[in-house]
This record gives sequence, C-alpha cells and structure tokens, in this order.
Amino acid sequence: MKRISLFIMLVAVLAMAAGAQIKKKTIKSMAKLEQEQQQQQVATGPMTDYDWALEACYHERFDEALTYINKYLKNNPNDPFGLTCLAAIQCQTNRDAEADKTIAKARKCAVNESDPELLNWLYYTQSTIALHQQDTVRAIEALNQAVEAMPGDVDCYMRLGNIYKKQREYDLAMVNYGLAVQYDRNQVEGYMGLGTVAGSLKKREDAIKAFTMAIKLQPDFAECYALRAVEYFNDQEYAKAMDDIITALDLERDNARAQWVLEYVKYYSFKDAEKALKAKAKKSNDNWWLELLKVEDE
Repeated sequence: MKRISLFIMLVAVLAMAAGAQIKKKTIKSMAKLEQEQQQQQVATGPMTDYDWALEACYHERFDEALTYINKYLKNNPNDPFGLTCLAAIQCQTNRDAEADKTIAKARKCAVNESDPELLNWLYYTQSTIALHQQDTVRAIEALNQAVEAMPGDVDCYMRLGNIYKKQREYDLAMVNYGLAVQYDRNQVEGYMGLGTVAGSLKKREDAIKAFTMAIKLQPDFAECYALRAVEYFNDQEYAKAMDDIITALDLERDNARAQWVLEYVKYYSFKDAEKALKAKAKKSNDNWWLELLKVEDE
C-alpha cells in the first residue's frame, strides 16, 4: 500500500504537467519557422506581416500577432501558412471553434501543396486544437499525418508519447518516446518519458537507466533526480533515493515531488530512509532540508 500511494502521487504530478506541453511545443514549432524566415531575410528583403506575426507569437504577444496575421491574410487570404499561423494564435487565445474553421480552410488551401514543413505544422497545429478540445482520437490522427509529412519530427513523437502515457497505453507511449530519443539523442524529455513509462510498468531498472541518461544530459534538472529517487525508493535502495532527493532539493528548494517523498518518508516512518538522510546531513554544510522531515541531526 505504501508504494501504491507513492505511485499515485507521481501520476498526479505528471497529469498536471501534461497541459503545459501543448502551448510550449506549438510556440516552439512557430519559432523554428520564424528562425528560417530571419535567415532568409537578406535574400528576400524586409520582414513581412507574416514574419512579424511569428515573431510576436514566439514572445507570446498574441494580440499583436493576431493584428499582423490578419493584415497578412487580407492580402493573402488563401495562404495556408498564414491560415495555420492564425489557427495557432486562435488556439492559444482559447478560441478553439474559430481555430477549427481556420485550420479546415488551411487544409483546403494546402490540398495541392507538397511542402513537408507546411503539412507538418498544419497537422501539428490541428493536434493542438484537438487536445484543447480533449479530443485525443483526432489529435492522434493529426499527429500521425504530421509525422507522415516529416518523419523524424521529435515534437510529434513526444506529444504522441504524452497522449498514450496519459491514456495508460504504455507500450505505444514507449515506442514514441523511443523514436524521439532515436532522432534526438539529447532529448531530455524523451528519456524522462521513457523513465516514467518504465516506472509505471514496474520496470525499475529501465526507469533508472532512462532517468540517469536524462541527468547526464542535464545535470542541473532537479526533476530528473526526483523521478529517479522514486524508482530507487520503490526498489528499497533508500540511500540512493535520499541522495537524489537531497540533490533535487539543493537544485530546486520547492521541488514538489522531492518534498512529497520526504513527507511520505516522515508519515510512514521509514527508518532506513531517515538513517540515510542523517548520513547525508553529516557530509553537508547546509542541512535545511532536514526541517522538512523534522529529523534531528546527530
């Protein structure tokens, strides 16, 4: 029962984090397009209203972006890039019904297009709209179309992995996270996804390996240590678990997962874990984290 309770806390935090990915990845995709436009600026001349709309989106100035893209579409009403940009802005400003109509128009205007970047962004944006509407079936269909247009798109694989993980379709989640790290060996979030799925399947050794890889890539990422600590804890390797918890808290004092693990240790009086904390305290100059457990330093 104790380990089940810890797992439930882990799932709760992952669920809260899922929504944040939608906005982050959409803006990231738009940023890629913006960078390409800026690189071509010398050859093509001054930035257009479309370019300025992307730039405003990247900085999350969506009202400004909307003004620019509407000006652009006034002169280019059937441009699928412009329409996709508008749909993305509408989605980010919670106007999903309008976004649906706009992306449908973009699809019609792109019917004879073969530009893989356009089709990839169009379907990726459609998946964002679908996720806002909690329609995962339509989101998955759109993401598969986006991948078909541009195989190897890490953002698509990551989003598919997140969707399947949330639906507890762990095998499919594992496949997509695996593809993400296959195409980008530095994809920290991909290794974190692999780790959380492996943990859900009680494949703790695989989970620890995945989180360790994430830590190697980003050693100052507190959440990686906290996630690995959960797996060490469930594997009864309390010394390693507490070492990771303290590292996580040293990097990020308000890390919720790390603090919850300490609360868990305190509530259930895990003596081995408390002993590991005291040993860690003797080697540390700053023992502030002991207050979270209310353990006296020996």
